[in-house]
Amino acid sequence: KSSDLKRIRNKITISGDWWNDKSHVLLDMDGTLIDQPGALFHNLFALGVLFRMRSFGSISQLFKAAQKTKEILLSSHSFSSNEDAFFETLATELNTNRLKIERFMTKFFDSDYPFICLFLHSDPNARKLVDLLHTSNRHITLATNAVFGRREIELRLKASDLYLHDFDLVTSWDVMKSTKPHKNFFNETLKKIGAIPERTVMI
Repeated sequence: KSSDLKRIRNKITISGDWWNDKSHVLLDMDGTLIDQPGALFHNLFALGVLFRMRSFGSISQLFKAAQKTKEILLSSHSFSSNEDAFFETLATELNTNRLKIERFMTKFFDSDYPFICLFLHSDPNARKLVDLLHTSNRHITLATNAVFGRREIELRLKASDLYLHDFDLVTSWDVMKSTKPHKNFFNETLKKIGAIPERTVMI
């Protein structure tokens, strides 16, 4: 029932008939399905990567390379995916090859990243929301910003007892070539799930 949904997601205000004609639901991750402790998570992630990448260059070189990579990743780039945009740009900026960057990131995500994820706060209502949407036979997409891979996304989802298989599509960086807040991100997502804006809602 819509009243049940309103109780579960008490952080948002919606009309009682908001989903009557909606077939697809796009769910954001940060702040919707998991509670973020302010900027702590992202700051720890950035600091951890910079600290571990000292062998690739000085702090100033790493910072400059990170800024350029972020700029390209969040732009309307010409790479085939956001994953390619990240690795190709960062490798070029640090004057190294992509394979070395990929090996480093794999090691970082295996060792440091799970520890950083411990700082995430669970949202006790997230699991209920997803289950309710499944019961209503809506198609559910995890429409998080496409700047992480599937494994890294799932590590964060687990904070609220959620998993990749809970969603029809997860907008990870390997399947997307656009990012928020660009309109192309939403157009690309809708195309992948076969939905139209009039029958889709974003939470």
